[in-house]
Amino acid sequence: MNILISTLKEELKTALRLEKRYLKDLQKLPKGCFIVRKKNDNRYGYITRRNGEKIVQEYLGKMDDKKIEHYQQLMMQRKNYQKKLKSIRQQLSILRKALRGKTTQARH
Repeated sequence: MNILISTLKEELKTALRLEKRYLKDLQKLPKGCFIVRKKNDNRYGYITRRNGEKIVQEYLGKMDDKKIEHYQQLMMQRKNYQKKLKSIRQQLSILRKALRGKTTQARH
């Protein structure tokens, strides 16, 4: 039984490290949605996000294909990290319950 508990504790430590890393990586990425608006033959980039009750648009400037691709990649990275963070938090919840003896199985 001690081996199982020590394994669960080690998994918990690993999951906590991953959660911390994902949060740190998420802070480096822009929040919100990336939008491109076209006016005449020019394209302009904006990041739209919520700031409390308000919706705020941050102007990024004139965009070429390379810049648009860059911001789209950043948004995909953010979405990927959010998925990973959600998954790791579910894992953390399960591990904490298991270490407290609160599993979803019925006790005998």
